[in-house]
Amino acid sequence: MPSLNISTILPSAVFFCVIFGLTGCDKPQQVTTPHPAQTTTTPTEPEVRIPRLVRGVYGDLVISPDKLQNDEQATFLRDILEGLVIYDPHGNVIPAVAESWQTKDNKTWIFTLREAAKWSNGLPVTAEDFVQSWRKLATSNNPLKKYLAFINIQHATSVIQGEADAAQLGVQALSPQQLQITLEKAIPYLPAMLAHPVLLPQSFAEQQGFVSNGAYYVKNQQGDEIHLAQNPYYWQGENVAFSLVDYKKLAPNQELTGIDIVVNPTHRNVQVTYFPKLCTYYYEFNFNDPRLAKSAVRKSLVFLASARNLVRGEPQARLASNHFLPISMQGEPENAWSPVLVEQLLQQNGITEKSPLVLRLTFDQEGINHTIGQRLVQMWSQSDLIHIQADPVPWQTLLERRAKGDFQIIRSGWCADYNDPSAFLMNFYSKNPDNKSAYHNEKVDALLEQSLQPISTQKRTALYQQVTQLLQQDNVVLPVFQYTTPIYLSPNLQGIDRQNPTNVIYSKDLKREY
Repeated sequence: MPSLNISTILPSAVFFCVIFGLTGCDKPQQVTTPHPAQTTTTPTEPEVRIPRLVRGVYGDLVISPDKLQNDEQATFLRDILEGLVIYDPHGNVIPAVAESWQTKDNKTWIFTLREAAKWSNGLPVTAEDFVQSWRKLATSNNPLKKYLAFINIQHATSVIQGEADAAQLGVQALSPQQLQITLEKAIPYLPAMLAHPVLLPQSFAEQQGFVSNGAYYVKNQQGDEIHLAQNPYYWQGENVAFSLVDYKKLAPNQELTGIDIVVNPTHRNVQVTYFPKLCTYYYEFNFNDPRLAKSAVRKSLVFLASARNLVRGEPQARLASNHFLPISMQGEPENAWSPVLVEQLLQQNGITEKSPLVLRLTFDQEGINHTIGQRLVQMWSQSDLIHIQADPVPWQTLLERRAKGDFQIIRSGWCADYNDPSAFLMNFYSKNPDNKSAYHNEKVDALLEQSLQPISTQKRTALYQQVTQLLQQDNVVLPVFQYTTPIYLSPNLQGIDRQNPTNVIYSKDLKREY
């Protein structure tokens, strides 16, 4: 197993990168921070059980958000750093470093930072820390810097492309406790978008060693483990049950003895819980195709496909669904199922045995995607009115064809970066560049535009429900399943909602039942 190394200190600033198996480092170093001295017990004193949580990981970890590349790194970062907002154990966005926020037009936002938010050296977390962190991200080599543009932060695209100085990025410290974020267009769900781990702050004050503002700080490293200890200055420290958290590097297929949490465990003989993800898998129709533009044709195709049969054999790993939204966002139950006379519906639209519906179905040529594609071909081919041409292609070719609109029906899907229905619904806005199917419904557009206005959360939720109903009635896609994440959990852990669609489990929210 590769060794762990903690490095590197850049000469002009305190930017650290903690990496498992980092090559090019001479020997492991310890990252230490000035903390109150820890007491030790004498041999004659009784042993004290210290609450410790052990999390297993398989890949490299980083300690700088602008180095973030994957979910394991995000989990580690969320334990040692805290952003403006965080998720509660159920996946809802709640205040964190920012105790409140306000906006009049959904374009200019002011976040007020809590005075109790401090770094692990006791210094306050300031608005300038966020400004400098996001500027650093915008000028980094990390592809995730595009998230700043996705949020529509003013001048983010120009800064990311090197056409503007980082100082022009639309974030400004009005005072140590007030951060202003200026957007290029109204985004009412901005707070939900700010829970992304790439937006976590760093400290830029002169100091020795790495400091954190999350529930834990990096204490040291021993062999294949990085040890975290509770941040004595964390603003909600009294609610933290585990005073120590270890991140242990695991080899592939290693047994999980002594491990409390592992996401996507590779060891086969362990019991896992499948957490729903904010990801759905579906096939897209090309609305530029005259026949697929007809609602009756799409309705017939959707009716003839059985999501349950398409994913048979993996009922837990993939939750069969007839909805393009994740379960947590679907709202009220749909109306009762009603039969569809497919043959009659198709014939009414000029589709007969002599003039059948000839379609090309494009999907990935490997793995489960190929299996689902072939099953779908078989289902539709049962009708004499439908002729399906299977078009399995490499994944890269699939992406290129979808981007160009070179398809009739194509394997697709969407994973949300934040927990709000808008992350899915806006894909069907006719002016959205991610709308590759060319779907255009003026009523849907009007409702989505209305949802961006300064209105109450209740009114916005009602608009989302109307949009969802219209999209379902229009059969805009052929839903297949919702993704899940397998997670191994020690049976004595408490504080976990197994229906949390964000899959974010903070160590600070957990406790052990002895």
